[in-house]
Amino acid sequence: MKNSLKAVSASILAAAMLTPTAQAEISANVALTSDYVWRGVSQNQEDPALQGGFDYAHESGFYVGTWGSNVNFGGASTELDIYAGWSTELESGLGLDFGIIEYTYHGSDVASDLNFTEYYAGISYAGFGAIYSVGDELDDQWEVSYGYDFENGLSLAAAYGDYTLGDDYQYMSIGGSMEVGGIGLDLTYYTTDTEAVDDIPDTDDRVVFTISKSF
Repeated sequence: MKNSLKAVSASILAAAMLTPTAQAEISANVALTSDYVWRGVSQNQEDPALQGGFDYAHESGFYVGTWGSNVNFGGASTELDIYAGWSTELESGLGLDFGIIEYTYHGSDVASDLNFTEYYAGISYAGFGAIYSVGDELDDQWEVSYGYDFENGLSLAAAYGDYTLGDDYQYMSIGGSMEVGGIGLDLTYYTTDTEAVDDIPDTDDRVVFTISKSF
């Protein structure tokens, strides 16, 4: 179904999500990953993906950016996302984030049929985070997460979410990351409630390794 294809084919919101802005700056990122997984589902038929993006963050809290990756589904070979929002951190340490993201797909005459928009609102505090998203054509999604940074540079992160595709399905991830010589290394395990998504491909449990660099 058209909506099912869209639901399993979008991207992560990249580094802009739940990241309060300190000062105006332009940044870039590039990554090579063993699989592009979004909400527990592979977007590239479990093959490697090359990804990257640019972000502009203003000291007022406003940010805008773009992010892309190769994909392989529904006639699409490339995904390009454009997002904008506003984030801040209150004196109490509570972080707030509100924004909109447009997912666009390219590579064939029918790829653009997969395009859709999501609106999101997030909150974070002391390593804990929660985000709620709703689409213009799809149902809603929520996710809770926790991250902890050790003094040796190792960071651990876990997330649990629920996405409604007619019926709900749940997904979870847990992993660790660190930076070595300016290069980010990440190893993350993904799993889904496969009984609820038997009609959606590429939902097997998997471990994904990612190498990244920020500028």
